[in-house]
Amino acid sequence: MRAAVFNSTKPSPPYLALTDIPSPVATPGSIVVKVLASSVLTYAEEFFNGTRTYPSLLPYVPGWGTIGVVKSAGPDVANPLLQPGSGLLVFCDCTIRARDDSYSTKLMLQGLVARDERAQKVQSVFRNGSWAEEILVPAENVYPLPASLVWDQKLTPAKLTALSALVVPFGGLCDGDLCVGSTVVITGATGHFGSGAVAVALALGARKVIPLGRSPARLAKLGKAFNNTPRIAPVLLTGEPATDEKAIRIAAGEGFAIDVHFDILPPSASPSLVLTALHTLRPGGTCILMGGVAGDVPIPYGEMIFKGITVKGVFMCERTHFPKMLGLVECGLLDLSMFDVKSFRLEEVEEAVQAAKERAGAFEHTAVVCGEL
Repeated sequence: MRAAVFNSTKPSPPYLALTDIPSPVATPGSIVVKVLASSVLTYAEEFFNGTRTYPSLLPYVPGWGTIGVVKSAGPDVANPLLQPGSGLLVFCDCTIRARDDSYSTKLMLQGLVARDERAQKVQSVFRNGSWAEEILVPAENVYPLPASLVWDQKLTPAKLTALSALVVPFGGLCDGDLCVGSTVVITGATGHFGSGAVAVALALGARKVIPLGRSPARLAKLGKAFNNTPRIAPVLLTGEPATDEKAIRIAAGEGFAIDVHFDILPPSASPSLVLTALHTLRPGGTCILMGGVAGDVPIPYGEMIFKGITVKGVFMCERTHFPKMLGLVECGLLDLSMFDVKSFRLEEVEEAVQAAKERAGAFEHTAVVCGEL
């Protein structure tokens, strides 16, 4: 089968070798999926050129956020919806979880990173991602997509890869106990996953979402995507903590306090932005850390104690989250049509990587089309 193989980091493109590799074979506990489309992360080039250190066994095939159809299933896969010929599209979750350790639940991201020896032992089996014609996936990571979602909404495989931009913040906001009627502040809101977080928070019933940003144009684009609903109250950051904290509290609305701070900032962002939002939380509020800020955040110890603040780190999502998120898409509370998806053929994967880098704004998404139904 044809695949885009990553052999080693390079200072500049081309980063990948389009070549033939053996097709995977379904074994007990696994499924072979024929790949129709796959996501391209906005920062993909950064781990191809070594800017971000993402340990993995080399060589391997990158690719995540996969839409496809089941080609073959292991002998112990009993779900009739995950059999060849079911007629359903499937989504492949890249988060591979430990089957042998209840305390080490999330080992690696297939097609992206395997950080340590244990993860790389698993990667030696599920080595490759989905920038290929086929992929071998743990059976528990394959989710059938209801026909009512796919066909009734006329969603193409490329458009469906945008689910990957929603499921990450969905996992964080669900783990953070976001309740209906909450007021939510989001740092990193104008980016790829951050804009997804805004959509998810609204779909989950937040009364007010306060996206923080430094670009008036990006904040305006975010509001326009939701028809400038009053449920979104953007705050343009000045860089002065006291001024910004006051503006955030005002944005919450008179008589309302801030319940949740959701952070999904990139590595280049200043840790001070996290601290600014953290200070605005009401007593008993929750801070969810899900981003990639490179520096440490100095936690105000006394404030955390006296206000009873919960700070929770969340990595990806739980298995139970994805079906719930699909329900929000199916009923229209999460609308994939807001995503501007640009597609490239597998042979154009290098172009896709460059395009994704330039398309890192709200609801901009890039996909590689690897096959047809």
